Amino acid sequence: MIDPVFQYLISISASLLFLLAGVHKLSNLIEFQGIIDNYRILPIKLTRLAVLLISFSEIALGIGWLISQSVLIPLLSATLLCVYTFSIVVNLVRGRTYIDCGCSFSKFDGLLDRTTSANLSFGLVKRNFVLIVLMLLTIIPPHSRMLSALDFFNLLISLLCVVVIYAAANQLLRNNNAISSWRNIGE
Repeated sequence: MIDPVFQYLISISASLLFLLAGVHKLSNLIEFQGIIDNYRILPIKLTRLAVLLISFSEIALGIGWLISQSVLIPLLSATLLCVYTFSIVVNLVRGRTYIDCGCSFSKFDGLLDRTTSANLSFGLVKRNFVLIVLMLLTIIPPHSRMLSALDFFNLLISLLCVVVIYAAANQLLRNNNAISSWRNIGE
């Protein structure tokens, strides 16, 4: 059995992840379509449909994590992350590490140097694997116990920590890409 606080933490975190990602994609449809085109997985004619399908799926999953206790939500979320991971691995095998992963683009990325964008790496594969495992943990039935005020306080503090850790991990992946590109310039 899983502690309900841990299950709520994963659910709220997954909801935030999918809602923010879906909204970012919808607000930047043309840029996101370019990113999907760069993966060279789908025919160009299907990428517009894929962009809309991915964006609305992420928003639906984000809402689903908040309002549903169904095991379908973690399974669909893990499946979507597996599709993303498969697309990354295909391009890594092709040697196409230089393309933007599409994980964190937004209007704010214009403030960042494009050489530090989140290019494809096995670090993204590992990150996605961790996310998949965490989301699938919510399938385990929760321990039935009453939540106290301290539990809700711990949930809030833990959620803030998750946001900081996730942002730090993404920044470390960006830094790793920048350092790798600097090393390649010297060769």
